[in-house]
Amino acid sequence: MGDALGAMGINGPFLISQIVNFLVLFGLMTVLLWKPAKKRLDERRAMLEKQVEDTEAAAKVREDIGKEREAVLAEAKKEAEKIVAQSQDRVESIKAEASEEAKKIIQKAQEDAKEEEGRVLKGVRDQVAILAIAAAQKLLGEALDEKRQKVLVDEFFSSVKAGKVVVLEGEKFEGKSAVITSALPLTDKEKQILEKDILKRTAGEPEITFAVDPDLLGGLTIRIDDKMYDHSVSAQLSGMRSLLS
Repeated sequence: MGDALGAMGINGPFLISQIVNFLVLFGLMTVLLWKPAKKRLDERRAMLEKQVEDTEAAAKVREDIGKEREAVLAEAKKEAEKIVAQSQDRVESIKAEASEEAKKIIQKAQEDAKEEEGRVLKGVRDQVAILAIAAAQKLLGEALDEKRQKVLVDEFFSSVKAGKVVVLEGEKFEGKSAVITSALPLTDKEKQILEKDILKRTAGEPEITFAVDPDLLGGLTIRIDDKMYDHSVSAQLSGMRSLLS
């Protein structure tokens, strides 16, 4: 082999020594350079992979935090809306209670005023009775006993004579409601007589209510639904004025 190499002009021992040197140098480079470099490259790759993982983990954490924030805000908004709704309900409840209380106060005031009006009108009726009796005695030229005095006054204000409503003689009514208005408050007995007479003369059983209007002066007005039967003293005076004018 040495002759063959020599024939080619190659120094065999020198070539072998160079190969050995190269192998030794390669081995030294592998040990001293490549392995440390590969180790650093592996560490760098691991670090980069870790950074990517950390970045993904951070993104996941941010996403979770964002979702949790949205959930907290949604819950807070829901709770705020609930509080507002409860506050509105409470306000409405307070307004309703105040309105109801105001209605009760107004109703009580109206009832008290009506009751006071009844007491005042009853006193007026007694005073008018005295004047009416005095006038009747003067017209008749004779004194009237107490019973006869009361009968005359009652007949004047209620139109009830001998247990009958004299102004309703021959009348027939039709309707679902009746309002009987007198100049002064009627007694319970007078109301019973009027109710009985109205029911007897009306088809069906109308709802009957009583009212007071001092402007009538005396007698009664009876409204059956939309129809008015006016037998008051004021209506009679108006009729007389029309005839005299």
